[in-house]
Amino acid sequence: MDLGDISNCDRIHGKWISQESPLHKQKLLDRRKQITLAMDAAIGMEYLHSKDIIHFDLKCDNLLVNLNDPSRPICKVSDFGLSKVKQTYNGLRKAVILQDSKGVMVDVYSFGIIMWEILTGQEPYAGMHHGGVIGGILSNTLRPPVPASCDPQWRELMEQCWSNEPDKRPSFKEVVSHLHSMLEANQSRPLI
Repeated sequence: MDLGDISNCDRIHGKWISQESPLHKQKLLDRRKQITLAMDAAIGMEYLHSKDIIHFDLKCDNLLVNLNDPSRPICKVSDFGLSKVKQTYNGLRKAVILQDSKGVMVDVYSFGIIMWEILTGQEPYAGMHHGGVIGGILSNTLRPPVPASCDPQWRELMEQCWSNEPDKRPSFKEVVSHLHSMLEANQSRPLI
């Protein structure tokens, strides 16, 4: 299976397209394929979190995507270089344990950004200085602008994922459930 990361896909009219893909001739990924890619990544993250693994570097560059089958794209999570296994020991300070439990929500935040990238076909914060991006993320105030044409369900889930309050972010199990419902609802809708 020929897998490449999303960053190696063209961004044509706000949609992700592999240069080698038969979809390249169509110039876009339809709504169902967007949801399918997001759901595959969420399922992978749900599995990792079920094994107490936090990725810590979830981004489009770390998603392997196969768009060669025009009926069903495939997306796999990769690059576990910064991943950590959650561990708790008796006697650890409460702050360390709290930090560890919020680490899971870092992956959910990152997934919200991936949803935005799949939606827009753009790089978030393009043109911004790295210091401004890091400062905005650390202060929990920076989010990419959501297009007015964004599907309301997609927008709601994406904004929940990057909520200012990590405790209000959904688990990946909830994300998968929402995306599955969206995919089912889109079975009868037009492709674009």
